[in-house]
Amino acid sequence: MTAGGDLGYDRYSTRNCDEWLMRIGAREARPLLFVPPLFEEMNRTRALLAATMRALAPRGYCCWLPDLPGTGESERALDEIGWEDWRDAVSDAAAAVALEAGRSPAVASLRGGALLDDAVETDCRWRFAPADGASLSRDLLRSSLVAPQDGAPGLDLAGYRLGETLLDTLATAIPAPLEPLRVVRLASDRGDADFKLDGPALWRRSEPASSPELAAALADDLAAWIAQCDAS
Repeated sequence: MTAGGDLGYDRYSTRNCDEWLMRIGAREARPLLFVPPLFEEMNRTRALLAATMRALAPRGYCCWLPDLPGTGESERALDEIGWEDWRDAVSDAAAAVALEAGRSPAVASLRGGALLDDAVETDCRWRFAPADGASLSRDLLRSSLVAPQDGAPGLDLAGYRLGETLLDTLATAIPAPLEPLRVVRLASDRGDADFKLDGPALWRRSEPASSPELAAALADDLAAWIAQCDAS
């Protein structure tokens, strides 16, 4: 990984390919790996994720956010990616962070990221607005015109060309029941949670947006939970 200050872009290796890791915070600080939402929800919440990471850095955390294969700045095509590629990527990103920090990171996942966070062994896991794969699949289908790709396998869904195996696995995926775990949701979310807070469902917006108030509230809750994990 590269040397640098409190903001940087590093690389991690997964399945013989290098992908990007955004880092905010001092390298020697308590490591925290964020597992991002999937598909367009990642684009709509990236500013929120970055703001949350920036709020945590001065509190003694080094926050890491990976690009999954086929997403972000990845050089791999999404229609070549299977579910296990993403699971391996999350595991490999955590291993790279652990090697850098000298200890396993705490894990924070958002929305569909909660379907992948069990690929990491950690003593501190936190989820915000976790979603099951069936609901994400329905959202993709509702917002899509399904069409074949010039005779190639796969489907165009909401602007994403997906392999059928990835879509099939997504449709049946659920967040794994693990401990220790804290689940946080918006007050408008009817799902079970350890804590609910006010704020906008940015993943539902038509354009990417952020909320400084929500980012601050998420950072507060995450910092308190990790401190509790570390003390137990």
